[in-house]
Amino acid sequence: MKIIVLGAGGTGRELLRRLADVWNVVLVDQDADRLAGALSIRDCRGVQGDGSSSVVLERAGLSEAAALVAATSDDDVNLEAIRLALEAHLFRIVGVAADPERIEEYRSLGVPVHAPHGLAARNIELSIEPRRVASSVFAGGRAEAIEIELSPDASVVGRRLADLSSSTWIVAAVLRNNEIVIPHGNTVLQPRDRITVVGAASDYSGIVSTFTTGLNSFPLQFGHKVAVGVESQSDITGAVAEAASLVRNSQADTLTLVYSLAANEEEGKGQELVESAAESVTGVEVELRPVEGRIREGLQEVAKEESIGVIVVSAPDPSERFPKFKVAQLLNAYIGRVPVLLARSTLPYTEVVVPARRTPSGERAARVSIDLAHAHDIPLNGIAAVAPNFVATRVDTVEAARSSIAWLLEEGAIRGVAVDRHVKQGNPVRIITGAVTSSTLLVIGSPQSPMRLLRPGIAGLVASRSSSSVMLVPSLT
Repeated sequence: MKIIVLGAGGTGRELLRRLADVWNVVLVDQDADRLAGALSIRDCRGVQGDGSSSVVLERAGLSEAAALVAATSDDDVNLEAIRLALEAHLFRIVGVAADPERIEEYRSLGVPVHAPHGLAARNIELSIEPRRVASSVFAGGRAEAIEIELSPDASVVGRRLADLSSSTWIVAAVLRNNEIVIPHGNTVLQPRDRITVVGAASDYSGIVSTFTTGLNSFPLQFGHKVAVGVESQSDITGAVAEAASLVRNSQADTLTLVYSLAANEEEGKGQELVESAAESVTGVEVELRPVEGRIREGLQEVAKEESIGVIVVSAPDPSERFPKFKVAQLLNAYIGRVPVLLARSTLPYTEVVVPARRTPSGERAARVSIDLAHAHDIPLNGIAAVAPNFVATRVDTVEAARSSIAWLLEEGAIRGVAVDRHVKQGNPVRIITGAVTSSTLLVIGSPQSPMRLLRPGIAGLVASRSSSSVMLVPSLT
């Protein structure tokens, strides 16, 4: 993520020391000597010029920036820069009032503002850093207490504190389900724990990195196998190929090929077909799983009995009759169990597309999309679709959409995933399906209740109309 810092004075220099590595910093100052001195603190780009100039800010990369900190010694410069940043729809904007009597002018613009004192940089950092809750210094500034909420994908989740020991910090308290837990070596950290870490101020960046860095986990939160049904020759080049690719590019360890014994008896070709499918797959562990009856019921039973993380099925062609009816039937067979990949032979993926929504299902789909983009080493395209004004709800406003995009950008940056973001108003189904190409993987949250066959909702409509492969991610129970 790019952040523009205006002012190479004390606050700006301290901010350079504190910002996490996920930030690509551009420092702007009019004084060449002061700028050069500050640039020795951190490897970042410097731009000499007036921060209130739209030309200078564009040179600094305002149109691509996610955040701006206005911390010059001139309030007029700061306020004008903030206005330009607001017009550019930056997600994080913070001001530092050189004259405390002008704080209200900053507040009238609707941005956080701080006074230029020794703690200004720390307060600014808390305003713009993702996954941070609070921080305070003590012991004459040599120690710091940092409060962090653990994301579900944090690398420390599921680990004992004894396995995370350090000579420079200690986990002093854990707030879990609104109750204080006094931790010990065998305490296992859980998602959404709010932990307080006390450590040396000199190790601040190391502490933050330890507890906020994300880790690829998909599909282990659901299971460690990818299951795919084999019914026809077209499945081998379509669904089976995509299922194998998913195993190679995720934490899954086994590809389970499900075939029907009934089909063997009736046609005499089922065994030959599944063996051909197994021979077509390279670089992954494959197991053959015969089932009684139809493949659909067989996949349901396998998902119940074994550690299945993803079910892959061939998607109906959008040009077929009643595609939304067929998609709803497919998804209702597996909904609420594991993610379902509707395969449309879109390998190799060149990007992952995900709707940006700060709902439980939306956040879960977003984290899966980040995992997959990271594993495939491809960009993530975040689409915030805003419904028309006459049908918009509280979570569908432009402001909410920008907030959702900002969250996705930050989560992606923590994992090193580039996020291309778009906020568009109109029909959400058309916006989302219009963003995909023939080499896209679309990831979307699936509803918790069965889809109505004739009115399958946004998820069902998107899945049926998309020209690309679609993964629907259910809620975890």
